[in-house]
Amino acid sequence: MSDLLGNPDSFLQQGTERPAEDFSSAEDQSPDIPPAELDSVEVTNADLERYKKQLVKFGIFSLILVACMAFLILFSLIARNSWQQGLRGQVQECFASHGKKVSVHEGDKLRSVFSVSAASFKVDGLEKDCHAVIIRITTLYGPVVALYTCTDDEFHEVQFVDFLKLSPKVSQAVKNSSLNSQIAYWEKAIPKIVQSGMAEANNEN
Repeated sequence: MSDLLGNPDSFLQQGTERPAEDFSSAEDQSPDIPPAELDSVEVTNADLERYKKQLVKFGIFSLILVACMAFLILFSLIARNSWQQGLRGQVQECFASHGKKVSVHEGDKLRSVFSVSAASFKVDGLEKDCHAVIIRITTLYGPVVALYTCTDDEFHEVQFVDFLKLSPKVSQAVKNSSLNSQIAYWEKAIPKIVQSGMAEANNEN
């Protein structure tokens, strides 16, 4: 009974021996990689090469885009400077037509809703320290650019000078039709525009 439970050789017939197990064949055999797996490895490498090429193309496109943006910003700055110089020249010519020789400095930074239609310049040569303020106003003759002076003190006295780039006859007609309406309205509004716009610009800096 003990042989049946403890010795597995008891089930063998007398005179027979257990065949020796051969482990050499299992050790010598190396696992073969199926062809499907080899194909998948090749496809993965091809995908990596394609991804690399796409990244290179994307990098070149990004550089071109950044260069175009830089050129646009540069051209806009150049155009803005040229536009500012043109405005300064027109302001100086307008004062000269009224017999006043002034020096117009670089434009003041205005940050307000009126900055797209107004500009302010520091002016030397008048009786008081002033800012020359030009603003586009609407009249019966259409939109025109008006020139005002605003004193650089606590009173902020505003005075209308003239319209820019208008012949004397047309300018006088616009003055007669707008003296009591648009011209007077902007005389009251300009101090707030200049003060608030320059305050916003100083806060940004």
